[in-house]
Parts: sequence; C-alpha cells; structure tokens
Amino acid sequence: MNILEQIPLLQFTNWRIGGPADYFVEVDSLHDLQEALRFASDKKIPYVVLGGGTNVLVGDKGFRGLVIKNKMNTISIIAYKGRLSNSSEEDRKNVYVKADTGVLVNRLVRYTLDQGLSGLENFLGQPGTVGGAIYINAHNMSQNDFFGSHVVEADIISDNKVTTVPQSYFEFGYDVSTLQKTKQLVVSVVVGFEQRLDEKEQIWKKAEAAMQHRHATQPKGFPTAGCTFRNISAEDAKRAKIPNNIQSAGFLIDACGLKGKQIGNAKFSDEHANFILNMGGATAQDVKQLIDLAKTNVKEKFGINLHEEVVLIGEF
Repeated sequence: MNILEQIPLLQFTNWRIGGPADYFVEVDSLHDLQEALRFASDKKIPYVVLGGGTNVLVGDKGFRGLVIKNKMNTISIIAYKGRLSNSSEEDRKNVYVKADTGVLVNRLVRYTLDQGLSGLENFLGQPGTVGGAIYINAHNMSQNDFFGSHVVEADIISDNKVTTVPQSYFEFGYDVSTLQKTKQLVVSVVVGFEQRLDEKEQIWKKAEAAMQHRHATQPKGFPTAGCTFRNISAEDAKRAKIPNNIQSAGFLIDACGLKGKQIGNAKFSDEHANFILNMGGATAQDVKQLIDLAKTNVKEKFGINLHEEVVLIGEF
C-alpha cells in the first residue's frame, strides 16, 4: 500500500474544508482495506473511512490517525429471482445488485436505470457513496424514500473479518443506522430491484423528476455538505407548538433570524437555512461557529435540541 503522510483533507470533502491527516491511504479492494486496518492496529492509531466526503466536516487541525479513502467501486448483477405473480411479462423479475461501498450512489442509480431496474430512481443525482448512504440511511424526503429500505443484505468487517448481515441488522431509521454506534465498516451491499424493461422510459422520467426537484430546492454555486442538521421529530414539533407541526430544521433556523448569517467565510444559505455554504476559504471553525449558533438559538427560542446530520471528524 502507498500510505502517505500529512495529506490535506479539504480536497476530499464537498465543503472543501479540512486540515491534514497524519496518514492517508486509498484502497480499491477488500485486501487493501484489511491491510490498512492492520496498519492502524499495529500503530495503535485511530482510523476513519472517507467515501464521497459529502456529509463530513473535517477540523482545521486535521486527523491524528489514518484516513482511508474508499475507492472500491465494483457493481454487478448477482441474481434474478422469479417473476411478478400477476405479470405475464418475461422481463419482469426481482433482481439483486451487489455494489461496493465506494461506488457513488449516482453511478449505482444510473447503472440500474440503464438495466431497466426500478428501486432507486428517487436517488438520481444524490451525492455521496453507497457506504455513506448506508451509514446515514440517505433519503429523498419529498418521496419519503430511504436507501436502507432497498437493502437486502451487506458484508461488514468485524475484527478485520468479513461477515454477511441482513437488512434488519442496520436498524435503519431517519438519518440513523446501527453503524453510527458500532463504527463497523460495510464492504459491499446487495440491493433489491424490480426489472421493468417495458417501462424503462417511465422509470428514467421519474428519476429525472426527482433529480430536478432536488436541484430546484437546494442551494447551488458554493461548496456545501447538504443539510447540516437533522429535521426534528413530530413529537418535538408538537411539544414546541411549531406552526403546522413543521419538522424542518431549516424552518427553525430561519425563524431564529439566521438565514443568510455569515461568520468568516461560512454562511447559512439565503435559499435554505439548513445549508451552510463555503463562500471561499471558509474554515472548519467558521462552520462550527454557525452550527453552535443555530443550536443555541433554536434551543433558546423553541426549547429544541438540534442534532447535526453532518459528521464531525478530527481536531477543531
């Protein structure tokens, strides 16, 4: 393996923010990943795995340990099973696709759409990798569609050995998977689809509509990690007497007068207050101050604790 030292991490995050990693390595196979984990174990240093870097904030002082960049990117159809009971079409089957966790979600979606497979069309254009999508249980909230709902099983690493686990293992919820507690690594995932070659054009249209909606409702033009905070629960919205029981974290931040608020070169978007933009040269401290400001203001005004959707890595 080519293990490098003192590599700036800003180039590997969507926010374009982050100090250096003491050690850095790119892996494109299970063997290399296991070797990287052994390296960290032998040196008795912490490690963290980066996928697309879409949902992370790396501290300005970097990471004191090994950063593993996941570039495992194989996709394959592994099984066809049966035919829909009420269909006479021979091309309507349940299909299972296996994807490495370094595969970009958008690439997986496009691959399956090209095969006439229905299942992940609501995720067309979504940034990040399959590994990140499992970790956070990526979603399309306008369609109430969660990535974890399509998972059949996955291979995880435990004690540097690979184990296959079912979908139920992950205990998926809104922005939640058990990986956030166990810190285990997923190597690959099997996703279930319905093959609908006769409706391929309609499936593509649905996917493109989902992508256009995402583009129309999210800020553009500046580096961002997407939504900074998780939306609140229906119970919290009711308890705090939020108008119309709105659960949007962006609504709460806006209601505190923070939309457009800027600290240093980081700014709450004028379009959507749950997005923090890097206006050019923003530091992790700039972003962290906005995060803390929002949490303090929302707590004071509504009595609600906001929780980050982004993952904070390293030293700030």
